[in-house]
Amino acid sequence: MAKFASGALLDGIKLDPNSLSPLYRQLYTGIRRLILSGDLPPGIKLPASRTIATELSISRTTVINTIEQMISEGFLETRRGAGTYVSHHLPAMTDFYQSIDEDDPQQDVEAPDLKLSRRGQGYADLPHQYEPEGIYTFRPSQSAYELLPHDVFSRLTNRYQRRPTPADLTYADRGGFMPLREAISSYLKTSRSIRCTPEQVIITSGTQSALHLISQLLLDPGDAVWMEDPGHMAARCVFEGSGANVVPVPLDEHGFNPELCPPEHKDKPVKLAYVTPSSQHPLGCRMPLTRRIELLDWAQQNDAWIFEDDYNSEFRYTGRPLAALQGLDKSGRVLYVGSFTKILYPGIRLGYMIVPGSMSEAFAHASTIMQRSTPKLIQQVITDFINEGFFATHMRKMRKIYDQRQKVLLAAAEEHLKGLVNISPVEQGFHCNAWLPDHVDAQEIEDILRQAGYAVNNIDYYCIRPYRRKGFMIGFAGTPEEEIPAGIQGMAKILRRIL
Repeated sequence: MAKFASGALLDGIKLDPNSLSPLYRQLYTGIRRLILSGDLPPGIKLPASRTIATELSISRTTVINTIEQMISEGFLETRRGAGTYVSHHLPAMTDFYQSIDEDDPQQDVEAPDLKLSRRGQGYADLPHQYEPEGIYTFRPSQSAYELLPHDVFSRLTNRYQRRPTPADLTYADRGGFMPLREAISSYLKTSRSIRCTPEQVIITSGTQSALHLISQLLLDPGDAVWMEDPGHMAARCVFEGSGANVVPVPLDEHGFNPELCPPEHKDKPVKLAYVTPSSQHPLGCRMPLTRRIELLDWAQQNDAWIFEDDYNSEFRYTGRPLAALQGLDKSGRVLYVGSFTKILYPGIRLGYMIVPGSMSEAFAHASTIMQRSTPKLIQQVITDFINEGFFATHMRKMRKIYDQRQKVLLAAAEEHLKGLVNISPVEQGFHCNAWLPDHVDAQEIEDILRQAGYAVNNIDYYCIRPYRRKGFMIGFAGTPEEEIPAGIQGMAKILRRIL
């Protein structure tokens, strides 16, 4: 019996000292394969560790450590004074793995009945437009990464990384790091006329996580969500994924208008309306005060929530940032959401939402269960970034730069794109819209421009129902000023060829 085990073991294991895989791992894999294939059946005795080490020309310590690991995992067992044996509890496993080579995952044959849940399949089927990798010219959602205050971030980060306290290494408070919630509350009161306490501020990992949290806490499957059309596609995907019935509401020159809701949905209950009142996404129009008041009255009469996505409110180029819809709300029906994605960069994964005071504890509790928020270190750094004045300085600097970049883009468009597309200036945001002739296939234009290195987005992508105009979004914030004229000139050459 021992002779058979020794021969089977030593003949069946090939070690390669030049492999990137360490010897102990190679030995472990070899013995495991022999056990699971049945070449070392249950109950058979293994050779002594000294014998294995000698025959395979490896350290005895390597052999002992490997055997102890396999004993702890249940592949092997010891009998006092009698040696090491293959465990008796493996017959079903050996039959299952008889023909499997664990080093070749291509041999794995998955069960044919593996299925997602209905909700999971729904998410998998939702449309989503991924940003083209490595293409940044004129990307609509991109800020100026090259102008971020990295030296400031590094200095602030080192405060907490050099000698972290136990409190620095724990989770943030429920709902987010309280000093950050206080800083955001103070900032929003002065800059956006928001009415809130720090406890009403819930820290999220961005707008998407806020959407998900609100969908789970306020919407039941089948609830109607009225959405701007065209509108933010990612928001639509979250609502539909949660089982809500998304109703497209056409826009007028002032943005979202409940009166334009399709007749078949107008008299049915509605649970939530998603709006971008300060700068409609993607069209860029601004909701005036009269429409805002009408919208708040509509929410009150219909017992509905309003989701106010204020995604780029800080970047207004004609006067101060507009007051938020939430500041006009007297009944707590507006859920205000903001993000540092556009102010700083997407990878920071930091956002916030303002919820009614009566619901703040429930949202803080749920956010802890569902997401645990952004890492505490980032929240601490951004707290200092705001409180020490770096945030305000950065915002003033970037407004001027983005305003200038838009002017350069418009001047270049006037020179090179006139007669091809119509581009109008925007008061706020990161992109202008380039409107095409009605007969053009906008998706084809997007595909061609992306292949040429321009990260433009087709307006049709944001529509649930066909929009009356054809066009694409062309960003200016993330493209350096000196690159804009040549970029527009190159785009003009392409458009002249295909229009």
